[in-house]
Amino acid sequence: MLETIQNFLNTTGIAKMFSAENSTEWWQYLVMYVIIGVLFYLAIVKKFEPLLLMPIAFGMLLANLPGANLIHLEYFFDDYYMAVEDGQVVGTLSTQLNEFLSALKYYSNTWTDGQNYYEPLWSSTVYAIEEVNGAWRLNFNFTDFTEQQMSAVNELFRQTLGDFAYIDGNAVHVKMTHMIGEVINHGGLIDILYLGVKLGVYPSLIFLGVGAMTDFTPLIANPKSLLMGAGAQLGVFIAFFGAILSGVFTPAEAGAIG
Repeated sequence: MLETIQNFLNTTGIAKMFSAENSTEWWQYLVMYVIIGVLFYLAIVKKFEPLLLMPIAFGMLLANLPGANLIHLEYFFDDYYMAVEDGQVVGTLSTQLNEFLSALKYYSNTWTDGQNYYEPLWSSTVYAIEEVNGAWRLNFNFTDFTEQQMSAVNELFRQTLGDFAYIDGNAVHVKMTHMIGEVINHGGLIDILYLGVKLGVYPSLIFLGVGAMTDFTPLIANPKSLLMGAGAQLGVFIAFFGAILSGVFTPAEAGAIG
């Protein structure tokens, strides 16, 4: 009986929070619980944006239950599929990616038959596995490639990795469709819900719900108050175009300022 109780206590969140593997992280859980409590208090007691703060606080609580592992963020990042550790490519697509790298190396060192002469498809190493600031990285260099060479690279990539990923600039990224398939087939409920964040679904739903619940009685009674709301929106565009006309900021930076 005592052994059963002891086993039960050892599987609780409190025991896992103070376990050996979390011996240096337990205080981080406590900090998050304080923040979660503040958000719940503001939403329930103070009625501050309860439609936003309640789901945020509840999601934070689920994500920070010790040992529960309800959310698997590795599904949503390329490093889960193709990462580099100790100079070796690892991850769920490591086999295909290593085949791709071998093909790149082969075509950069093998002479191919051209029009009455021989030439390599590309004459230099186009990738490097390097340790940068203590972290291993896989870096590509397609900067000086011609259209024909990039076409050859993309064909090699398609043959080895299929439709799982794509080359963007000098990096390889997993396609969103593959990520969604991984989450649906292998993830849990929280992972599926988190897809709404990655796909940008929730912001639209939140503002739609807030707009539908808005009481327009004061506006109808005093139409002049419409100018206050319009002025607030106008400020966004004034800040954006002002930043653009200054010539100092890029369009993306001007958008952030607006």
